[in-house]
Amino acid sequence: MNKIIRKEQFSEKVYRFDIEAPLIAKSRKAGNFVIVRVGDKGERMPLTIADADTTKGTITLVVQKVGLSSIKLCNLNEGEYVTDVVGPLGNPTHIENFGTVVCAGGGVGVAPMLPIIRALKAAGNRVLSVLAGRSKDLIILEDEVRQSSDEVIIMTDDGSYGEQGVVTVGIEKFINAEHIDRAFAIGPAIMMKFCCLLTQKYNIPTDVSLNTIMVDGTGMCGACRLTIGGKTKFVCIDGPEFDGALVDWDEMFKRMGTFKKAESEELQRYNDHIEQVEERVAQTVSDITMDVEPTTEGIDVLTDRNAEWRKELRASMKPKERTGIHRVEMPELDPVYRATSRVEEVNKGLTKELALVEAKRCLDCAKPTCMEGCPVSINIPSFIKNIERGQFLAAAKVLKDTSALPAVCGRVCPQEKQCESRCVHLKMNEPAVAIGYLERFAADYERESGNISVPELAPANGIKIAVVGSGPAGLSFAGDMAKFGYDVTVFEALHEVGGVLKYGIPEFRLPNKIVDVEIDNLKKMGVKFITDCIVGKTISVDDLEEQGYKGIFVGSGAGLPNFMGIPGENAINIMSSNEYLTRVNLMDAANPNTDTPINLGKRVMVVGGGNTAMDSCRTAKRLGAEVTLVYRRSEAEMPARLEEVKHAKEEGIGFLTLHNPLEYLADEQGAVKAAVLQVMELGEPDASGRRSPQPIEGVTKTLDVDQVIVAVGVSPNPLVPNSIRGLELGRKNTIVVNEGMQSSRPEIYAGGDIVRGGATVILAMGDGRKAAASMHKQLTEELQLAI
Repeated sequence: MNKIIRKEQFSEKVYRFDIEAPLIAKSRKAGNFVIVRVGDKGERMPLTIADADTTKGTITLVVQKVGLSSIKLCNLNEGEYVTDVVGPLGNPTHIENFGTVVCAGGGVGVAPMLPIIRALKAAGNRVLSVLAGRSKDLIILEDEVRQSSDEVIIMTDDGSYGEQGVVTVGIEKFINAEHIDRAFAIGPAIMMKFCCLLTQKYNIPTDVSLNTIMVDGTGMCGACRLTIGGKTKFVCIDGPEFDGALVDWDEMFKRMGTFKKAESEELQRYNDHIEQVEERVAQTVSDITMDVEPTTEGIDVLTDRNAEWRKELRASMKPKERTGIHRVEMPELDPVYRATSRVEEVNKGLTKELALVEAKRCLDCAKPTCMEGCPVSINIPSFIKNIERGQFLAAAKVLKDTSALPAVCGRVCPQEKQCESRCVHLKMNEPAVAIGYLERFAADYERESGNISVPELAPANGIKIAVVGSGPAGLSFAGDMAKFGYDVTVFEALHEVGGVLKYGIPEFRLPNKIVDVEIDNLKKMGVKFITDCIVGKTISVDDLEEQGYKGIFVGSGAGLPNFMGIPGENAINIMSSNEYLTRVNLMDAANPNTDTPINLGKRVMVVGGGNTAMDSCRTAKRLGAEVTLVYRRSEAEMPARLEEVKHAKEEGIGFLTLHNPLEYLADEQGAVKAAVLQVMELGEPDASGRRSPQPIEGVTKTLDVDQVIVAVGVSPNPLVPNSIRGLELGRKNTIVVNEGMQSSRPEIYAGGDIVRGGATVILAMGDGRKAAASMHKQLTEELQLAI
């Protein structure tokens, strides 16, 4: 929450805000912007920083009432709070002594132009400024601009102040009067386009600041992508300033209208004070009843295979009897019904009776190979045997001894490729023990019982540890370091904690309340969380070290979406799965009571074959679309979990395998209307072991669509690693680490997608645990040497 220190009204719809944000004020530069959110259901809105006061710890924003989000912000008063302000974001303006420069600001564009004017003047430039607006009351910050300008021309459309005419008239006056070395233009997109057309005639390089559609502002979603110089750029991380001569202005105009209809409808509802009652799904009542007391036994007893209770269990049934028990089936919601519900879990969870039956299938092997397949080293036989003897809370305690997120892992981890793939039952041609189902059961039982345990913690040692990112790698690392007694703080760029667990995985697979309980447990262990803080922007690694942090773990993930780079891919309603799922999951855009807009397609095509593609398909289906999944290989090569594929088919998702997008066709408004698909066939296996798809020359298929979701993988976001001096980077900006997850800077460790480039939740958690063990060993040795 950020307090409004000062509010000033410039005109009927334009306001100045001085907002408390000391870290942003300290690190911002000319050209940087912030993401602002008003209210828990508010949209994430980009606003360029107009000024900052490091002494007061404030930043200045100038806002015009245009849409619903800006109206809500402008309705706040001094002393009230903005829900979230995160930044500074984007690249700062390139400042040098160019010679003579023209700075043109239109309307509220004068506000972000002001720090640029000041910086250019400080660099020794002769600064000529043009301020433009429809009328006198829309000319803002004139005195401040004059203080840093050598000359100023004011233009108004109606001639009520200065000279009558548009901004380009003023610019051309300066051009005709003297040689101009460079120009800068900020204002409405149409204004910037015509400024560039003018300066191009005179061969004057012109920088423009683009304020496009954004969600996260850190490169995670790709909503802001535009064609610049023939290449797709992300405005939030590659800009926001570009050479105006290279901008595809027509594409920008079309993309800016992506959510025009949705935003208009939201604003109408707001103005008419229409309040729709949000449907809340009744919390599923578990059929598990509390029939045991919390265990007082220590973890050593609960995991001791030679404990008397464990021996008695093994003797109670012969191995042949155990292997003769059929694997239980997970109770599921009806496919027809569940395809209409966004928040009800598809898998309902095992009943107590089913869990007891499945637990008996475990042979309690002397050398449990299942544990070899678990990246976080859960003592699998021990937690299952505790379930078998009816000690469900004890089972949860065993899980939490090595896993910070058991309820999460029980839902989303690919057990069939991890622990269950090593189960001895498979050697007998029998299905593996349902380890994932049992893990979820134990974690859910503990939560529903209200007897949530906290793992045993070592005495506090006072050593401060920073964690960058609150995804599965960061949370797992934080939990283990807290157990070792460290003072752990997690820095999260978004406004909610959880990373991909919150923005990437739909609630019908992983309810937010489950993630929140796991995070609350970490808070009880002493872990602190700071949101809206981007390490590398809001605060640097050097700042953290100056504040006394002795170790830093980077778990910032791989949040940069991949696109295919084919013709027409920047058409309206073609979006990355990151953007689509973030809008629906994190921002709840499909809810009419929230501010974030989304276009709901009727004929949706999803490109990809992984779990994220399945999540996107199934989400679109729940939002009323007819959905087709397009994948370049056959179904057998799909990397998605078998259960996710099964669920998608049951819910009516169409599968079009051995097809790959070749080109997208758009209508007159720039919105996608069809996809041209290349028909493929399988060739020889590639490096992944899967057969390579090969195009069948001359054979294509055209599919009518009105929305496309691209789910073809992600790359590490360069924002964090590029901000750390002396950090060795690998392919695609991954952080290079040794076997202990230590980077080229000894105090910095990393894990998860920022190292792997893309992996599962459980692999990221395994990295976090390994990094925690290695860092603890290093810090302990350093402490002993210092004594």
